[in-house]
Amino acid sequence: MNDTMIAISLVFALGAVAQWVATRIRVPSILLLLATGLLAGPGMRYFFPSSGVSIRPDELLGGLLTPLAAISVGLILYEGGLTLRFRELRTGAVVVRNLVTIGAAVTAILAAIGAKHILGLPWGIAAVFGAILTVSGPTVVLPLVQHVRPRGATGSILRWEGIVIDPIGALLAVLVFEAVKSGGGSTAAQDIFYGVLYTIVIGGGLGLLAGWLMATGIRNYLIPDSLHNQISLAVAVLAFAVSDSVQKESGLLATTVMGMYLANQRSASVEHILEFKENLRVLLISTLFVVLAARLTVEDISQLGFSAVLFVLFLVLIVRPASVACSTIGSRLNLRERAFLACVAPRGIVAAAIAPVLAVDLIPVYPDAERLVPLMFAVIIGTVVIYGLLGPVAARLLGLSDTNPQGVMIVGGQPWARAIGVALKDLDIRALVVDSNYQNTAAAWMDGVPAYHGNILTDSASEQLELTGIGRMIALTANDQVNTLAAQRMARIFERVGVYQLAPKSRGDGGEMPELGGRLLGDERVTYSRLAALWARDGGILVTPLSSAYTLDAFREDHGEDAVPLFQLSAAGRLTVLSPTQPAPSPKGARLISLAANADIARAMQQARTMLEVEELPDEPSGK
Repeated sequence: MNDTMIAISLVFALGAVAQWVATRIRVPSILLLLATGLLAGPGMRYFFPSSGVSIRPDELLGGLLTPLAAISVGLILYEGGLTLRFRELRTGAVVVRNLVTIGAAVTAILAAIGAKHILGLPWGIAAVFGAILTVSGPTVVLPLVQHVRPRGATGSILRWEGIVIDPIGALLAVLVFEAVKSGGGSTAAQDIFYGVLYTIVIGGGLGLLAGWLMATGIRNYLIPDSLHNQISLAVAVLAFAVSDSVQKESGLLATTVMGMYLANQRSASVEHILEFKENLRVLLISTLFVVLAARLTVEDISQLGFSAVLFVLFLVLIVRPASVACSTIGSRLNLRERAFLACVAPRGIVAAAIAPVLAVDLIPVYPDAERLVPLMFAVIIGTVVIYGLLGPVAARLLGLSDTNPQGVMIVGGQPWARAIGVALKDLDIRALVVDSNYQNTAAAWMDGVPAYHGNILTDSASEQLELTGIGRMIALTANDQVNTLAAQRMARIFERVGVYQLAPKSRGDGGEMPELGGRLLGDERVTYSRLAALWARDGGILVTPLSSAYTLDAFREDHGEDAVPLFQLSAAGRLTVLSPTQPAPSPKGARLISLAANADIARAMQQARTMLEVEELPDEPSGK
């Protein structure tokens, strides 16, 4: 019992550490999770065969491993479905439909051909392998899209494809598996047709029913608020289990449809459920990848050769571009957008979970089926590495994204907030003003600063904002609660490290206030009333050159309470939002952006000081 508890604790701990390290070094977390599982499983068993330290999933969980992995995948797709809103697909619905139908067929056929001729698999195993490879990797695609934030419809297309294709691909893999196992024959096509039909009816129907029941219970206050997350989880698991018991692999469709129904209905709020499921997804992904990778053996890995590398390259260079080309014929996407879609198709947790289940049943008929699992992990690792590195670079080269956006979204369109936007624009930093007052947003446009007219707290605002080039948000409204809620909402996009707000009227001790949704802008004394008072005293925005002789501390000593430093722009063009938890970088060649009272006088003093510094510079040697 003690060994089992230690092993389970080790799985959770290793998954959490791998996720944390991945965020710190900015690599796809799946890579570190797989590496951790390989080291903790086959690696430890190889180097320390007599030690009980290694993770042995089959001994640890026994017969529970397969159903637990299946349910976990279903919950991951449920959380993914909760993020899919039909409004996102105004221009990409046809492309998504084609990618999960035509594109899936092209992928399955070409991948099967490649598996036969490159990997040397028998046609039956190659067909099953090709069908499994139709699934994508939402656990990799979604973070990649969030990191890149591509322009246009490509981001929403990739998110929808990554989630919707998984139940479709899993179903296709099972149907092809059944056809291969039975030896094919004249009834294979008929079995596949009825299998698809039953899955749509049973999985889709149960998913809609489960979503409707959950929404009805929330809307009519039949479920206490404290139980929304637990009951939502229970209903999703129940829908998965019932659907899967009636029609194999239809449970994934049921949970996906349930999530999509809840995301698009308007009778009940499910934002809090989504937040809970996001945390649950991270936990499930962390443990699943570690456990599934730990199942491999050194012998499995040693079977992989150069042919596996060639096959991964075949998938990346031939299969994905062909799938996208066939799926985007006649679409409104331009050539750059199509090229970017062709650069993102990693495989993830669904492929890793399906392959072992099907391989076990195929081995008695096709001994080569034992190669499926190590080959699948090779594909996962290879595609994640290639697409994880290629995706951001391709988006930048194609002009669809900025992987290190320096821009600022300003929530609040009052005159001094707009002036901040103008100052940033003049320094070649993209600014976006968001305000529900039309006069403020119209004035921002007149000043040359892009603006969005709407309520930042609504779902439609999050979906309609053009955030290309925007890397952080500052909330500058007069309402402390709006600032906090805006920071909490935008933290999903920029993470909490990239959202800032004014100090509330009830100020704390200068540290990170627990009631805040983000980080403090400036310090605890930088409130709305203080900035508004400075602006009322003939205020303006100062841009002050800094140097080793004239630092931020020297600026504060000169201006005292009459100026509030907000940003520091480095010589390399990197913008730092000043905050108690954000130390100012080196002043060499940097410029300080601040809001100051009596701005004209302050600028004149700044010019005089600059001229004095120039006069005091030593003369250049004449060289004679």
